Amino acid sequence: MCDASIIRQDGGFCREVVYYPVQIDHMISVLLSGIATGIVVVLLLIFKLYKRPLSRMVLAINIAHMLFYYSKFVLILFPPRSDKYCQILSIINVFGFESAAIWGCLFAHAFYLILKHQSFNEQYLPPMMNYYLIFAVLVPLANGFVSYLIHFLVYSEDKGTCVHLIYSNKIDISYLLSTVIPIGIACLLSIIWYKMLISKISGLRGAPTSSELYVFMIYPGILLFCWCPTLIVQISLQFGANLSDDVVKTVIFIVNSQGLLDALVYGRFLKDVLKESFSGCYRKYVLKSEETSASEPLSLEESVEQELTISSLSLLSEHNEPSVNRRYL
Repeated sequence: MCDASIIRQDGGFCREVVYYPVQIDHMISVLLSGIATGIVVVLLLIFKLYKRPLSRMVLAINIAHMLFYYSKFVLILFPPRSDKYCQILSIINVFGFESAAIWGCLFAHAFYLILKHQSFNEQYLPPMMNYYLIFAVLVPLANGFVSYLIHFLVYSEDKGTCVHLIYSNKIDISYLLSTVIPIGIACLLSIIWYKMLISKISGLRGAPTSSELYVFMIYPGILLFCWCPTLIVQISLQFGANLSDDVVKTVIFIVNSQGLLDALVYGRFLKDVLKESFSGCYRKYVLKSEETSASEPLSLEESVEQELTISSLSLLSEHNEPSVNRRYL
């Protein structure tokens, strides 16, 4: 959704909802989110910060965002001219935003497992990743192909782009099943797991001190912030509500900003990791230079001390697993 207009059809109202905007002012949030998520994905791959389960979740959510936003950039180079073209784009569109939304929800569950076991131990999350992949990848992918079969998006000559038609005199069951219900379930589960998280945190003797834990709390929060207003608007449109274009454009702007918000949240952690990485490389270079000039081997105690100084601690990186565990005890 990005823009809408109301037209008379068969005694009722039909709203043409634009999923692929062609006006540049409507693509501001799309452009910002696409650039931000692209940067995060590139940095994750370059610095190999995806080796732990939670980091792979971050990579997956940003790849889903990239598919969603970059499919909209395609229209700039190859404008749609037929229903078939829009139907193919609907597969990428539905998969992208559903997968990103479900991954955001699963962050709440992953954080709950960390607090439940009071340890970031490899034996807990990897088995869950198989279920995460089913719900966050296979389900959105299936819904994407369903959207193709039911003509979820069609070409509008009036708008010159791909639109979804919502009629006021009938409920669009396919739209509810492929979009509203999956996103609604993700938001509901986020709320439930948030409540469980609050109960678990209040029952701990010591609160977690890792600065990266805010990532696991804010990602589901961004999901709720971006999608709850949009779901309300979409359901209202399904039941014939005559909402103003300003309301529709506002909630769509918020949804298209989800990728930017997710990237900014993870970007704070990424900045700290990269800073530590560069600092560690510099310290290693200095230590190596001093070792070469001194021509004396370091003792075992000195080597261990230097390694602990250089290593960075993070739940999302691959360093110092035992130290992470101790933060919760």
